Amino acid sequence: MEFIRRCSGFLFGMECLGCGSVSERLDPWLCPACREELLRESREYSFPGPDAMSLFPMRPLTRRLIHALKYKGLSGMASYLVRHSSAVGEGGVAQSIALLARPYYFVPVPLHSSRYRERGYNQAQRIAAALATVTGGRVCNWLARREFRVSQTKLSREEREWNVAGAFERRLPRELPRRGTVFVVDDVFTTGATTSSCISAFGRDFPLDTKVCTLLYDEPVTATMDFVADCKMEWNV
Repeated sequence: MEFIRRCSGFLFGMECLGCGSVSERLDPWLCPACREELLRESREYSFPGPDAMSLFPMRPLTRRLIHALKYKGLSGMASYLVRHSSAVGEGGVAQSIALLARPYYFVPVPLHSSRYRERGYNQAQRIAAALATVTGGRVCNWLARREFRVSQTKLSREEREWNVAGAFERRLPRELPRRGTVFVVDDVFTTGATTSSCISAFGRDFPLDTKVCTLLYDEPVTATMDFVADCKMEWNV
């Protein structure tokens, strides 16, 4: 009977993405226990840099959810995670954002065209759209990627900085707003090399204050483990 239940859960989408248990009370991806765990982890938001904020820590649950976003075609996971984060309501990140100058402009880290063809969407774009929805901001595609670089997750801090140096260029509108706050948006913050390169691409003459906002903060010491997991996920899709 349990085997039949698990097969039914797999076929009809009743399996929790967090713990793998079959449940008829998914919301639509997590069972009640995993949803409560996600809410607890949302209270562990962090500021990995003076101008950077991350909504969740990298934990087994959030790692599985971010992999579902990137490799299982669940683009709606971006909105799901943002709505369950401290970026909404009276959450700590929401309060920090409220102190910054409006309007808010959310600029996703651009995805290379080959990655876009694989996934069908840019996960940073979906995250930026979700953040814009809950904060009253707007999404602005003001950056472009120049060339493909190897995955950041297997590199040291110095190698990460070299890998993304000059990888982005700005694509600003003819009439750039003169006030407000720009958030460079990505899925995971590890060393900040990617988002720093994006901010550098704006140039020293960029008139707006710039911040970084990511879904997850991953301690650099776990980057190699994430790279192995990423590779496994990519080969299995």
